[in-house]
Amino acid sequence: MENFDLTNEQLSELVTDFKALGDAGRLKIILFLLGGKKSVGEISLALGYSQSATSHALRILKDAKILSLEKNGNVNYYYIADGHVRTIIEKSIEHLDC
Repeated sequence: MENFDLTNEQLSELVTDFKALGDAGRLKIILFLLGGKKSVGEISLALGYSQSATSHALRILKDAKILSLEKNGNVNYYYIADGHVRTIIEKSIEHLDC
């Protein structure tokens, strides 16, 4: 078995990431955002969540550095922070067939 020799800080960050990904609602948001940048309103409407529930979930994902935020006037647009997130999700979906 490979030893990754993580610091306590790195381990804590990894736990935070997995907790953020471990909620069905937040995972739906991530899957939706794989299609590109969306506003809070677009996400709420598409997934049938209230804007406050959507904003709460987005804040958790942003704090975990899974999502990034772009402000355009009064509108906040969220998007996948980097390609690593896409890879994790794609590999996890592939793993479902194993």
